[in-house]
Amino acid sequence: MATDVRIAQAIGTIGCAAAAGGIATLSIVSIPTLILPSRRPSSATLPAEDIPGTPTTHLTHQWLYLYTRGSKLYPGISAVSSLANMYALWALRDSPTPGPDVLGGSWSACYLLAVGVTMGIAPFTLTVMKRVNGKLKAHAKRDDAALAEGTKGMVVSEQEKAKRAREDSEVPALLEHWSKLNLIRASFPLAGAVIGFYAAVNSWVLP
Repeated sequence: MATDVRIAQAIGTIGCAAAAGGIATLSIVSIPTLILPSRRPSSATLPAEDIPGTPTTHLTHQWLYLYTRGSKLYPGISAVSSLANMYALWALRDSPTPGPDVLGGSWSACYLLAVGVTMGIAPFTLTVMKRVNGKLKAHAKRDDAALAEGTKGMVVSEQEKAKRAREDSEVPALLEHWSKLNLIRASFPLAGAVIGFYAAVNSWVLP
């Protein structure tokens, strides 16, 4: 098989795997770290607090930073990986199809499915994760306008204080929910990596 096809297959598979790993890391490492409760003395006998040790106003700012960086990085990696898979599909267009047990026995079926599931992160984000993303973004930006104008002498009503306290109390649960949905989102490029690797292995027997 030509070297360019092997390179495309490697980029497609490794890129999808890298995107999946990076996205999953946010749920497995980053969010659990952000919402850790305050440290307690080792001699303490009371249960550890179940609220984050970091103020919720800062938590959502940290989340927004992670989200913004991730939204610039991982979709790009997924897109490059998908382009590589599309090139592999084009390069193998005149090659004998894989065995009938390989995703319908068609290179098109293999690579189009790999591309489809990989880029599934976009519609999943815009639909399933839209509500929780919106709430977390709104909380992160809640005080931006006031800070820009200056908060000196600003009077906050009791009703507004109650509303803000309620929003603050919802943040840990929102972050945990986002973490679970994000882990599901990571499965899309992971599936693309598995399918791409499977197709690559079955193409290595070609001349």
